[in-house]
Amino acid sequence: MQLRFYANMRTTVGMPLLEIDEAKVDSFRKLMALLVEKYPETAFHLLDENGELRQDVPVYVDGRNPRLSPLGIDTPLKPDSVVSFFSPISSGRMNVDVLREPNFGKGATDES
Repeated sequence: MQLRFYANMRTTVGMPLLEIDEAKVDSFRKLMALLVEKYPETAFHLLDENGELRQDVPVYVDGRNPRLSPLGIDTPLKPDSVVSFFSPISSGRMNVDVLREPNFGKGATDES
């Protein structure tokens, strides 16, 4: 299985690419556990306070988002799977909501 790391994830793991050959890692959830075990600093980037995959972390298994799979992060992995990890993103809905505010870009707001 090939793991690809980008941006902060690459810095955290210390390499852009990692090949693993572990039969027991047959789901994305198990892969996350293995990564945190081998690279404890990845927990900050991957997991929320409940130990689940953070919502702002883009990950892809064979080019597909495992969150969209019926099995979610329990999505099965194959020995030839390619898993890509990107850094957490901090844009999206929050910024869109700010841009939609009626007074955005019009100077000071009147909160009375």
